[in-house]
Amino acid sequence: MAESLGAVRPTGEKDGVPRHIARGARGYSGLGIGFAIGITLFYAVVFIIPFFTAIWLSFQNWDYIVTPKFVGFRNFSKLFSSDQFWKAVWTTVKFSTVEISVGVGLALVLALMISQMKGKLEGLFVALYYLPMITPTVVSVYLWRWLYRPTGGVFNSILLAVGLPEQPFLASTQQALWCVTAMIVWMNVGGAAVILLAGIKDIPQSLYDAAKIDGAGFWQVFFRITIPLIQPVLIYQIVVSVIGTVQMFDPFFLMPGPGNSTRTLAPYAYQLGFQTLNLGFGAATSIFIFLMLLFATIFQLQRWQITWEY
Repeated sequence: MAESLGAVRPTGEKDGVPRHIARGARGYSGLGIGFAIGITLFYAVVFIIPFFTAIWLSFQNWDYIVTPKFVGFRNFSKLFSSDQFWKAVWTTVKFSTVEISVGVGLALVLALMISQMKGKLEGLFVALYYLPMITPTVVSVYLWRWLYRPTGGVFNSILLAVGLPEQPFLASTQQALWCVTAMIVWMNVGGAAVILLAGIKDIPQSLYDAAKIDGAGFWQVFFRITIPLIQPVLIYQIVVSVIGTVQMFDPFFLMPGPGNSTRTLAPYAYQLGFQTLNLGFGAATSIFIFLMLLFATIFQLQRWQITWEY
């Protein structure tokens, strides 16, 4: 009798699936779930697996030939006792400090200038300043290498035209780092300016109108209204710039200065792992870079806890 009528399903189930699960499943898109799974797999293959592999390698001694051998913290101990490592750290700090200070400062000036423009003129200047951001890094590097040529380069031709002596630029241990820094500022200032411009545009015009009625000058408006209200955007740009400068690799690899004058932490880790075939030592350097950026980012976000408030 029970078999002829079919099994009685428990209350709250539909086709053997609990009703709350069935209702939840109807709220999801199969296409969306597929994209989510694909992105998760992509990040697992490209980021998560290499990250944990780097952690494992940092405790190994491996040169691609012999079997990896566990050495504990020997790679880190060797790293912190290496003069070359601390020179790379110091070069990175110098480069990052100058690049962020000059780059963010110029981006803020450009954003203020563009915010005063209207219509097509504003769009034209935004496109011009943003153009280096979408130019391939290799193209930018070889363009600037040509500009920096000791003989026949554009910059030296300009110096000679105004009666100044030629400069070695990339051939000088004193000038090479700052030559690369100038190129990187040129590459990134447009993107930072667009971000800061968006923050300035989001400030209500009524605040500026009220300040003008009260007789506030340009600098009063700038320091009392503009800077305080774009602080979240400004801090975001500084945090992103810190991460980007420490991780910067391509320009230093493609346009190196003499000796180790332009060797920052990222090229240093690459040289250890792929040129000297000391993969464990290179992985330890990469882990140090990650931890340094992690603590720097946490410190900045906690130090400047800013929220939007008009």
